[in-house]
Amino acid sequence: MKHFNGMRIISNRQRGMTTIGLMLLLAVIAIFALSAIRIIPIYLENFTIKSVLTAVQEDQKIDAKSKAAIWDSIRKRLYINEVREIKRDHVSIVRMNGQTTVTITYESRRPYIGPLFIGGSFSESVVIPR
Repeated sequence: MKHFNGMRIISNRQRGMTTIGLMLLLAVIAIFALSAIRIIPIYLENFTIKSVLTAVQEDQKIDAKSKAAIWDSIRKRLYINEVREIKRDHVSIVRMNGQTTVTITYESRRPYIGPLFIGGSFSESVVIPR
């Protein structure tokens, strides 16, 4: 229904977003942004661990038969890349049929909102064929 008021026509239909609608939209965007801020570092850490394992696999100086040498190389690379959560008990080194399999299995948890946590469980491995 349209009403004539002087020089312009006023419509009963609303145009645009209300303040409450805008606040709800901003709240949803804020939750998605907070989630991204909390999740991205977890996956960046996992990417770093993958690159450390690949570097250990490609390093010809490491004695693949020595578990201590492999762990020492992993520990140093993790320290340089500032990954502090990985401990010796997260790393499994198995020698079988002339190949060494190195596996890092860990969980990463980060605070999310209040008492809630966000995280993931990861397992990365490489085979050293020497």
